Amino acid sequence: MGRLLTLFLLSLLLLTSVGSASIKEVQPAPPRRKVSKPISYRLIYAAGVPCHVIFVDMRSRNLRLQAVRAQDLGARFQTFADFVRQTRPLAAINGTFFDVRSGAIICNLVRNGRLLESGGAGHTFALGRDRKIRWMSTAGRAGGRINWKNTELAISAGPTLVRQHRIVLCPEAEGFSDPGLFRQARRSGLATTKSGRLLLVSVNRPITLGQFARSMKALGVNEAINLDGGTSTGLYAQGSYLSKPGRKLTNVLVVRQR
Repeated sequence: MGRLLTLFLLSLLLLTSVGSASIKEVQPAPPRRKVSKPISYRLIYAAGVPCHVIFVDMRSRNLRLQAVRAQDLGARFQTFADFVRQTRPLAAINGTFFDVRSGAIICNLVRNGRLLESGGAGHTFALGRDRKIRWMSTAGRAGGRINWKNTELAISAGPTLVRQHRIVLCPEAEGFSDPGLFRQARRSGLATTKSGRLLLVSVNRPITLGQFARSMKALGVNEAINLDGGTSTGLYAQGSYLSKPGRKLTNVLVVRQR
């Protein structure tokens, strides 16, 4: 009798253990790969969209943000891989809009206080010589009418996706009317948080501008703009191409060590 009772209790214990194990739920950690301090990379599902996100702490004085044109490297167009190979950045993202035939850049591009390219469309991300980030409303104003003296880098693009943590989408008011911009496409963009982090973001599946704006807001950014996406979408972080363009480019934004 004692032996039977012992066997019964052991069986009950085993069944309880198996039952407990079968209902245990383990939540997988989000994929994360450290790139180089103070830069990190994460794949984040934001508003249902898989976003490749590179976080850059612009408070670090060891980092330098720079706009590079194909003509700076001796050509009218360059592949994204050639930009990376020649500049050796910690991270890189495709830049602003350009004419695919002539290669002419059609939005403002500033480097070291000098206006390299001028245009009247788009919203502008600017980094001052004091390392402070500014967002400038430049739509309708030619770059030559703006004082860039104290600006280390500026890039105009658009349309604006998020402003002061609210979704804002007024492409026509910012000078954008190309029908291709409004179709579903791969996307890339720049964004900043209140804490001073810069986000380089790309999405490799076709989405609308509205979906991209909602994804940016879900990432918790305070400001965000759309870059020249579609077949221009490119994102790189030390050794890894997270997004690959389907055509040659005329400009990219790179993060380098000083």
